[in-house]
Amino acid sequence: MNLINFGKFSSSFGLVRSPSKLVADSFFAWQQELLRQWGFELKLEERHGEIGDVLSELCPRTAPIVTKYLFWPANEGWTLYFDNGVNGTDAGPPSVLSSRMSVEAMRVVMADEILNPLSGQIEQYRATILEYYSNGVEQRHIFVANDGGKWKFGESGTPFQFENTAAYKVRSIKERFTNAMLLGYLKELGVDLSNGHSALAEYGPGYLLTKHGKMPATYKEF
Repeated sequence: MNLINFGKFSSSFGLVRSPSKLVADSFFAWQQELLRQWGFELKLEERHGEIGDVLSELCPRTAPIVTKYLFWPANEGWTLYFDNGVNGTDAGPPSVLSSRMSVEAMRVVMADEILNPLSGQIEQYRATILEYYSNGVEQRHIFVANDGGKWKFGESGTPFQFENTAAYKVRSIKERFTNAMLLGYLKELGVDLSNGHSALAEYGPGYLLTKHGKMPATYKEF
């Protein structure tokens, strides 16, 4: 089972259990209030088309601040969240939106190892992570990751009934929680993102938010 191709944004994203317009509006209201004191404004625009084409509008990646955010319907009940942070989609917004909207939300990481073709150095380490929130409170956290040292596995919270908990005890740590397992868990939770699924071909609408204002001196695009 493979993830639908989100291109550069496949490695990390959020999910919020609410229609995309409601999620985008809640995020807009939250961020606009915070950003005005720093001289920034947000612009919200509706988007149609294939998600791959719309995701390309998030490029380039930026640091140290995020400048673009995308909310796209995974189905009638769940909304995908992406942003253009250089280190991947920010983990914070799903949990905050879960609290603000009194809904469930998730942070999903399915990162493969990426090598710099010139230097041979690792630019991204492998990781599989699921964080599940309800009303802003983390209810379940499962991860397998390698940050350049040994593989590590961890879990907290009460397992869902559908979880393959036997896999968490296998000898190979990196096989205790795989991308395929995570996609299976998402499907059980009502979000089918396998590449054989066609719901995302229903073409939105989604909502693109863009931050406007004077960028800090350390601002870079990648």
